[in-house]
Amino acid sequence: MSLQDFGADDLVIRSVRWFTATAAAESVGDSLARSLLPIVAVATLGAGTVTVGLLNALGLLAFLVLALPVGVLADRWSAPIRMMTLSSLVRAAVTFAGVLAWWVGWLEGPGGLVVLVLMALVVGVADVVFTAGQGLLVPRLVPGEQIRAVFGRMQSAAQAGAAVGPLVLSGVLLVLAAPVAWLCSTVMYLLSVLTQSRIRPQLSGPPQLPRTSMWAQAQAGTGELFSHPALARVTVANMLNNAAVMAANTLLPVIALSRMGLSPTAYAAIGVGGALAGIAGAIAASGITERVGLRATRLMTSAGMSLGVVLVMLAGAVVPVLPGPPLLWLALRSMLAGGCASIAMVAGSDLAPRLVSPQSLGTVMGAQRVLVLGTMPVDAVAIGILGVAVGIPAASWVWLTLALGSAIPCFALQDPTTSNTRTS
Repeated sequence: MSLQDFGADDLVIRSVRWFTATAAAESVGDSLARSLLPIVAVATLGAGTVTVGLLNALGLLAFLVLALPVGVLADRWSAPIRMMTLSSLVRAAVTFAGVLAWWVGWLEGPGGLVVLVLMALVVGVADVVFTAGQGLLVPRLVPGEQIRAVFGRMQSAAQAGAAVGPLVLSGVLLVLAAPVAWLCSTVMYLLSVLTQSRIRPQLSGPPQLPRTSMWAQAQAGTGELFSHPALARVTVANMLNNAAVMAANTLLPVIALSRMGLSPTAYAAIGVGGALAGIAGAIAASGITERVGLRATRLMTSAGMSLGVVLVMLAGAVVPVLPGPPLLWLALRSMLAGGCASIAMVAGSDLAPRLVSPQSLGTVMGAQRVLVLGTMPVDAVAIGILGVAVGIPAASWVWLTLALGSAIPCFALQDPTTSNTRTS
């Protein structure tokens, strides 16, 4: 359903459009910035699974350490747009610094790895701040019954940005050195700052609760997260799903570039189909969830992502039995993963804003991100080490197990958001 169907006025619709444009600009910037880290590491520095896993881990390590305290501070500051703007400016500076580092010859040898590590760390910390502000902003743009639709728009825009990112990256890699693409990230982050300045929240923030210690507030938020069975189940399912995503991010560059002999340009282009499928998935996610229910939607996404892993395994990661070029099967897997991941992100995305008390929403979502995003660095490092210790085929079986495991919490899942009001 559109916002007009809910009776939203023109000012709300314009703010949601600027919010959606922000998501698109951020997605393009992030897609370029993060995609280049493993590509530069493997193609320029000759990195293996451990180094790729380390870079992927560092990019998200801040969520494990900072997501909960930043969520607590977000509830106290109650300034989501300022948090987002600060984050975008920091990442614009870091990606521009990456281009300068390449220009002066610092992206070579051990020094180059140090530069990539520092970039991943800073981008990760800034991403925690942006995500906290973004999650807190949505319930101030629209009321509860419109939240899922807005998350769907946001995810569609993010996937559109993810589609543009690989296209830009592929074009740059054809004519220029890979690090130049970071300059495009800088531009997109600055564009995001511009669009953020046009957002006008119509709903005021909640009144402040009596001030307690950050530790007590964090404990209370974590307890509230698990006091809602549906929210807890979706959180655990998302945690397992993201573990499978990190397995893919760690293993696929090595499988595609080293084992299957794909070029960096071809590998980057694979993501285009996945991003386009992600756009379609995000657009359809809200309607699918309304028609078949939250439980069936999440089970279908887990099945689709698991099938994608099987295709990679049979295309050459474990045994090359599928006909045709491996690029074809990797592209099909990318589309399955992109579409199913987008649907999963939207299906259940409105649970926290609709179930959790507004005064503790930032803290609860921070606790959720510790589990869903914060554990991803551990997953990346573990899969990277496993790939070296037991080999790519055995590590691929672990990847498949994680994808299948994301369905387990959803078997008893029920959608409790039958009311248009949030708890207080």
